[in-house]
Amino acid sequence: MFTKPMLVPESAASDEERARLALFPGEMVYRLDRIRGQGEQLVLENIRLPAALFPTLRSPVPRISELADTYGHQLGEVIETVCGVAASGDIAKALGVAEGTLLLMLDRVVHLHDGRPAEWRITYRLDRKTLAMLIARLGI
Repeated sequence: MFTKPMLVPESAASDEERARLALFPGEMVYRLDRIRGQGEQLVLENIRLPAALFPTLRSPVPRISELADTYGHQLGEVIETVCGVAASGDIAKALGVAEGTLLLMLDRVVHLHDGRPAEWRITYRLDRKTLAMLIARLGI
């Protein structure tokens, strides 16, 4: 299953988007929200891209590596954190699980070679095997 990604045209970045993407007030972002996978391998992705780096972006949005190549950017450092979180009402509804279900959350910022953030992505995974391994590793 792959839902049709919903790309929101350029819109003003929120405070959190500005902080994560190192943007100034008034700068614009693209917002892409999608669900992919099936069964216990469902993934909800919330992707934010600085509009100035990717002018005239259209659906379907390719992977960040392809997108960077298309626009002549060279990717650099990636910073990612992983943790377990309880599904909020909206996330639970999107993934078809009960509110409070334990999910794996990956929060990632991809930078260009020059240090500018190029993508902020939060991924929520209903992946019980990976989550069980993380819990076992952390001794929770």
